[in-house]
Amino acid sequence: MLTGVIISGVQGATVSAGSATLSPGNAGTVHIMLDSASTGISGYQMTVQSDNAAVVSVTGVTFPSWAALSEAVPGDGGSYALRAIDLNSGVEAGATEVTLATLAVQATGSGTAQITIQNLQIDDDAGNPLQAEAKSGTVTVSGGAPPAEPSTQEIQVNLQTGWNLFNIPMQPAAGFEYADIFKNVQSAGHSILTYDGSAGWITIGKGDRLTPMTGYWIYTTSPVTIPLTVQGTPTGMKNLNTGWNLAGISGTTTQSAETALSGLASWSYVVSYDSARQQYRDAGIKGGQSQITLSPGEGFWIYLDAPGTLSPGA
Repeated sequence: MLTGVIISGVQGATVSAGSATLSPGNAGTVHIMLDSASTGISGYQMTVQSDNAAVVSVTGVTFPSWAALSEAVPGDGGSYALRAIDLNSGVEAGATEVTLATLAVQATGSGTAQITIQNLQIDDDAGNPLQAEAKSGTVTVSGGAPPAEPSTQEIQVNLQTGWNLFNIPMQPAAGFEYADIFKNVQSAGHSILTYDGSAGWITIGKGDRLTPMTGYWIYTTSPVTIPLTVQGTPTGMKNLNTGWNLAGISGTTTQSAETALSGLASWSYVVSYDSARQQYRDAGIKGGQSQITLSPGEGFWIYLDAPGTLSPGA
């Protein structure tokens, strides 16, 4: 269990959010760095957030290779709760300039925003609290006029009687990003579910935000079509853990698994679900002779040998 605390003003380690300059409408990255780890680190947790979402928003998180167990949980106000554990002594005593996480940021207006770090807790290799000061980073957005707002379109989520494994392949428009869009589905008391390799099964409530490129299970007593208004490709990435994950591809085109997952180096198996027949399809094996296809509106199980990130359009 992580037990470290922040002690501001201590002349010791510092965790800093980097700075960046973006043009309106563009995306970029901000690194979260630990300047020194004299006694190594065994893990950390923190919350990161833009203090001005009208200028810059955090849209996703990736973790370094030393983070054998990691998660980034979206929260209120565009925040992300980050957690990572060093199981294989990837950050040893005396390490410097250690990357803790890399944030994907999106310019949403013009001006400046601070990327803040809160609730910082770090443990060293012995499990003792590592005193560290947190420093915010500045993202400046300036330059030409921002691009026009992406046009919206309507897609259909078609549910068959029984269990369905669905995915939202585009960025939901305002008013369509929460699970209450399924409030009228006759579910016979079954909850919407998803799965996270580090947390296990997760029950989705009607007030929970639906994340694109994520597989969700939903039950209905009769076929139903749910209209969903979307605007453009997803703005964030999907972090995947070692082992089995529920995921989905982005876009509007059915693709072979080899093509759709080309940006993932470590996947081994993928299994999709046929809602009409209420059974799994044959598993796809990376590099196998039999090719399977993945549809944008369907979720699937995917097995990874190491953590990876599924990017929009990958």
